[in-house]
Amino acid sequence: MSKIHITGVLHPDDRSKLTKPSETLLTTVDSTSNWWTNWIPAISALAIALMYPINLAED
Repeated sequence: MSKIHITGVLHPDDRSKLTKPSETLLTTVDSTSNWWTNWIPAISALAIALMYPINLAED
């Protein structure tokens, strides 16, 4: 198992002994998201920020 899993920091002289994983090429697809998908978290955060003092004042 010690030949497979390496734990800790390697000495610079030992790094060349490791087999490097083959490089995988990833192709990303351009997503065409609507403009409002970015605004949903911002509007939610704004609503919570405005409601927070109101809820504290009622207590």
